[in-house]
Parts: sequence; structure tokens; C-alpha cells
Amino acid sequence: GNKSVMEKKYAALGARNVRIEKCKLTKTSLESKFSREVPTNVPGLLKKFLGEWNLITQEEHWTGVAGKQYESEMTVAFQGVPVLIRGTMVLSGDAKGCTNTVVLEVTSSVPLIGRKLAEFIGETAADEGQKEYEYLKANL
Repeated sequence: GNKSVMEKKYAALGARNVRIEKCKLTKTSLESKFSREVPTNVPGLLKKFLGEWNLITQEEHWTGVAGKQYESEMTVAFQGVPVLIRGTMVLSGDAKGCTNTVVLEVTSSVPLIGRKLAEFIGETAADEGQKEYEYLKANL
């Protein structure tokens, strides 16, 4: 829920032009909307849809109670790319540690090649999620 922490995290993960459009934190919720350009190592077949850098906009809507569980609904949209990521995150914990369960659905409106595009973006999102986890583990 801190704009400068979010900007620093995404910059450390390789993004550029990070813009926090909304970051509203209360005792029981966090509403955020932010965009960033992310580098992508695109296979030849998908270069028609994705560039070396892609602008994405992400929205997260968190609710919960401190010391209990937090839940989020999220969307990630790619500018000019016919792919949408929708997902949920559940952050829960106890004295032994915490767990963040992430479920993502990646869809594309393009017939035939859309499946390959969605698979590539889904795999990339999983890799980026792991990098973000490692960053948070090292920096929190």
C-alpha cells in the first residue's frame, strides 16, 4: 500500500515507466491500479502481438483483516495485445509463516494463435510471479 515501495519493487524487477495511478489503503482494504512497461523475450511467431517492451495495466482489490486473511481480485491488461489475465490471490498465515495462493486465468480473443499467445503470457506471468516472490522475501 505504499507507492514508493511499489515503484521500487517493479523497477528492481526490470520494469520501466512505472506509474501508480491509484493506491488507497485502509485498515481492511487496498485498492491499487498501476501500469508499467515490461521487457519480453518474444518468440518469433508472437512478435506480431508483443514487442520487446509491453505496457501493462494491473488492478488489485484487496480486502481482509490484519492477522487473519487477505483476499484479492486482480486483472492485468496488455495495451494493444488481445490477452487478459484475471485472477485471485489469498494471503493467509499463522505463527509458522504465510502462504500466498495465486490463481490466474489467461484468455485471448484471437482464434488459433490466441492459445499460443495466452500460454506464452501465462508462462511469463508465472516466471515473473516467482521473481516477485524472491524480491519480496529478500526485501521485507
